Amino acid sequence: MNEILKKHDPMARKFLSDLSVAKEFLNTYLTPELKAKCDLDTLTIESGSYVENDLKTHCADIVYKVNLLDKSGCAYIYTLIEHQSTPKKLMPFRILKYQLAIIQKHLDENKGSKFPIVAPLVFYNGAASPYPYTCDIAELFADPELYKKVQLGKFKLIDLTTMDDDQILQHGVLALLEIFLKHIQARDFATVIDVFIKVLQLGHDLGINHNLVEGAFSYVVNAREQDDIKQLLLQINKIPYYEGTLMSYAETLKQEGKQEGKQETQVEIAKQLLKSGVDSSIIASATHLSKSQIDAIKETLH
Repeated sequence: MNEILKKHDPMARKFLSDLSVAKEFLNTYLTPELKAKCDLDTLTIESGSYVENDLKTHCADIVYKVNLLDKSGCAYIYTLIEHQSTPKKLMPFRILKYQLAIIQKHLDENKGSKFPIVAPLVFYNGAASPYPYTCDIAELFADPELYKKVQLGKFKLIDLTTMDDDQILQHGVLALLEIFLKHIQARDFATVIDVFIKVLQLGHDLGINHNLVEGAFSYVVNAREQDDIKQLLLQINKIPYYEGTLMSYAETLKQEGKQEGKQETQVEIAKQLLKSGVDSSIIASATHLSKSQIDAIKETLH
C-alpha cells in the first residue's frame, strides 16, 4: 500500500500539471459562478506547495492561477489531492490555512493589490464512501448558525472617534477606558480635561476598581507631556476622593522616571568605558551596574 501511495502523488500531479487536462478539470469542477468570471485561457500553474511536511506522504497540491475576465484581478484554484484511506474531519480548517497562505504570498508579490479569490478543490479516493465529513468550516463550530453571523475575517468596529462624549458616558465603568483612549492624542489637551474629570467622577460613583483608575492615569502620564499632566493634576486636586492617591501616585511615577533616566545615563557611560577598554570591574564600581548588566552591554557592542 505504501508503494501505491508513493506512486499516486506523481501520477496525479503529472495529469493535473498538463494544462489541457487542467483546463478540462476546472471546466468540469469549478462552480458555474466562478467559471463565468475566469478566463481559463490565462491558466498557469504556480510553483510551491502548501501542504505541511508531515502530511506530504498523504496528499499533494497544485495551485492554478487565472485572470478574471473583467481584468479586476486574478483567482487561484487550490487543488488538494488526498490519497489517504482515512478522511480527516478538520479538512475545512486545513484548507482555510492553505487559502490564507496563498493570499499572503500573493500580497507579498503584489504590493497594494486587492485580495485574490482562492477557490479550493479536494480530490478524494478514500475507503469510506461517500466522504463522511463536512466540506463547510461553519459545520465545525459548536453553533454553525451563530458562526455565519460572526464569520472569520469579519469584525465589528468600535470607532471611538465618531462617538459623542455624552454617548460614551452612558457606558458605565467602561466609559473610563473609552474616554481616555479617545482623547489621549488630543492636540489641545486642555480642551479634554473636563471630560477626563467627568469620567473619573463617574467611575468613583459607580465604584470602579481603583487599580483601573491608576492604570488609566499611568497611561496619560506615559503618553502626554509634563505640562499636560500638571493641568490634569490641578483639576484632579479638586476631587476629594482622588486628590491624595493620584497625586501621590503621580509623584511615584515621577521618581521612577528619574530613576530610569539615571540608569540610562549609567548605561551610556558604561558603553563609552567599554569602548575605551576599561576593565569591567572598574566600570561596575563607577556606574553601580551589575556584572550581568555590563556583560549584556558588551554584547550590544559586538
